[in-house]
Amino acid sequence: MGSAPVPPLPYRARPAQLLLVVGAVLVVCAGATAAAVFGGGSARILLLALAAAAAGASAWASRLRLRSTEEILAAAAVALAVLGAAAETSLLGGSVLPPLALGGVFLLLSRLLPRPVSWPLAAWAVGQLAALRALDAGPAGVPRTLALLTVALVGLGVALTGRRLVARAALVTTAPWWAAGALGGVATAWTGAAPDRWACAAFTVVAAAGLLVARLARDLEPLLGPPVTVPALAGAVAAAGAGGALSAPGPGGVVLAGYAGVLLTAWAAARLTGWPRGLLLPAAAAAGGTLVALSVGQLVAGGRWPALALLLVLTALPCQLVAVLRPDERPAAVPTAVGCLAGAALVAVPAEVLSPAAAAGALGVLYAAALGAAWVLERSARRPTLAVGAVCAALAVAVLVAAGARGPLAALLAVQGTLTCVWARAAGHGAFALRAGAAQLVLAAWTTTALAGWSVPEVWTLPAALGVLIAAGPRLVSGPSWPAWGPGLLVAAVPSVVAAVAAPGSVRPVLVLLVAAGVMSLAAWRAVRAPLVVGAGTALALAAGLALVALPAPVTGALLVGAALVAVGARRERRPVAGFGARLAEMR
Repeated sequence: MGSAPVPPLPYRARPAQLLLVVGAVLVVCAGATAAAVFGGGSARILLLALAAAAAGASAWASRLRLRSTEEILAAAAVALAVLGAAAETSLLGGSVLPPLALGGVFLLLSRLLPRPVSWPLAAWAVGQLAALRALDAGPAGVPRTLALLTVALVGLGVALTGRRLVARAALVTTAPWWAAGALGGVATAWTGAAPDRWACAAFTVVAAAGLLVARLARDLEPLLGPPVTVPALAGAVAAAGAGGALSAPGPGGVVLAGYAGVLLTAWAAARLTGWPRGLLLPAAAAAGGTLVALSVGQLVAGGRWPALALLLVLTALPCQLVAVLRPDERPAAVPTAVGCLAGAALVAVPAEVLSPAAAAGALGVLYAAALGAAWVLERSARRPTLAVGAVCAALAVAVLVAAGARGPLAALLAVQGTLTCVWARAAGHGAFALRAGAAQLVLAAWTTTALAGWSVPEVWTLPAALGVLIAAGPRLVSGPSWPAWGPGLLVAAVPSVVAAVAAPGSVRPVLVLLVAAGVMSLAAWRAVRAPLVVGAGTALALAAGLALVALPAPVTGALLVGAALVAVGARRERRPVAGFGARLAEMR
């Protein structure tokens, strides 16, 4: 049997291409060496002559359809021409005219010989070299920033119009120009004189728009990251420049800049559809958020509380419009509107527009509005609105606590707790909302107790017990009695029994026994086990406690020992009262 055939290699070796590359490198090295030996104008003439010969050979290879030869000779011509242009000076220094002339030649060759990518790449490279020389010789400040942004725009144009390799190379080399120009433009927009501010802001916006358009080029997608990254970056940079220019006139301009950001975001969210929405909405959201953040920061830093309150109120209006026009945006628009109004109410206190009590009342109304809005939303989309509503409730309490207004605080907590419990029961939102409402009601009762100065233990324990029972919710009616009724009843009974035993001569023991008897009667009537057992245990514990306190120590010891023996004997005999155990087991 013959040997198995050798599998083909994953590539085809092309010796001709290797020969071409080695030969081109040797020609370039020889030209560079000869130029170094001769020096001066002779070196430049030699290198340019060799470059022209290589370009001519590339054109000859193009006519013969020798693709590799054409490309490699074009690259050699580019290298020789660049060395010739920089023969008498450094690469980055010197006059702007040689690289400009060379770029024009390369651009012309890219039109005459369109197949090699070396010509457009070389034209863009020497164009950047000319720009660097111009920046080195030109003035600093605004002209430098405008020049950087101009080069960045040209590079983005090349990236949008060139072939894949040219486009990607242009985009990569344009990034430093764009970043430097954008940073300089934003800095001048914030710190320069009025004309310079607006010029740099306008150029920054145009450069950001060019970057946004680059996102549409399919060949550039692998270099631009996730779809949201470039639009968000472009929007934030454009807004940073525009915000600096708009903020120059003073607080009015700051408010105007912030409101422009709000309107931009609201308009994009309400009106954009289809593929423009995917491209422009992240940019608009980033731009609007940047403008609002910059405006709020400036107003807070300057203590412009009335202007900040006005901005927040104006911000809430477009959000409400978006919630009306775009139902799918309501889960984000509603909490944003409520949050802005809450911020306005809070800022209105240092602005002396609202008193603390009025601001707390406004926050309470916003809490109720958030609960109502969450009721309308889908259950899965309620969480952001409920979170903002909870913040409003907490801020209302904090404002009154800071102001020392305990009376309004108790009323506010009572109203909030009632609203929370009613909403939780009506919306069916689970135990957490009921627990929150019960906690608010308990705090309201305790605040009232502290204001009244009452010292009776039950004014503290009974509200807590009632709160525990309210938190149990529907389980009080339909669930097992011990998890629902037991904790609340024990919180109410144990402190009262201890206080009654500690004060046997008062009317408290009688009241505790009467309440225990009433609870036992109602529990037996409604067939609920936990209240019946807790009521009976309360009566027995109170009676035993009073007996132990009243009797002498020897008698008390004998009583305890006898009771323990009776309990052990009853446990071993296991003969319950006829019918009582069966009836107790039937209860829930």
